[in-house]
Amino acid sequence: MTSRLANLRDLGNLPLARGGRTRPGVLLRSDAPYDGDLDPTGLPEGVSWPPAAVIDLRAERERVRSPYPWPTSTLTVAHELHDAGDLSRMPQLGLVAVYASILETAAERVTAVPGLLAPEGPTLIHCAAGKDRTGIVVAVLLLLAGVEPEAVVADYLLTAAQMDGVVARLTAAGGLKPGRSREEWLAAPEEAGRLVVDTVTAHPGGVEGWYVEHGGDPAALERFRARFVGGA
Repeated sequence: MTSRLANLRDLGNLPLARGGRTRPGVLLRSDAPYDGDLDPTGLPEGVSWPPAAVIDLRAERERVRSPYPWPTSTLTVAHELHDAGDLSRMPQLGLVAVYASILETAAERVTAVPGLLAPEGPTLIHCAAGKDRTGIVVAVLLLLAGVEPEAVVADYLLTAAQMDGVVARLTAAGGLKPGRSREEWLAAPEEAGRLVVDTVTAHPGGVEGWYVEHGGDPAALERFRARFVGGA
């Protein structure tokens, strides 16, 4: 089993549609950590670990099966998306349809995330693989920040290259569900990432209109943008 997070990356230095780039050290994404993991490598210089806050998108049964001993200095938030968008239906529906279901039925869970981010230091967002639930939430956050849509899709696609390590970790931890094939776990198809981008950007009020319509707090969004984008 890989002894470090297999799908961790900082979301800084992504291109903004209006020019400039996102700031490193604000937003991280990954697969689930396991007790005994070594500290990660490869984070940008100056990005601290452990993170200031962790938003865990897994279901309660997943968190109970694989708890992680974050230090008391790290704020941990359990913010489940699973019940509203049940990923166990993926073999029957297909990944794109499951993503569409999550965006339809769990939109208010997605739009709550800006209000959960740490006011200082990095926030880590993760689920089990760091691909589906994390992929949706992160894509929406990047769009809200003004990241170029094609760069949002490109970030989603980066996960595919990490999935061998992710699946090895999940298998060792007993988290690979029966009935869901290795190929289904490995899949991070472009059409799935693009579905998220197209759904959110198609709103008549744009990305921010979608966010507000689904319960997003404008003040939380402005705080997030100030940290992640600032005057870029």
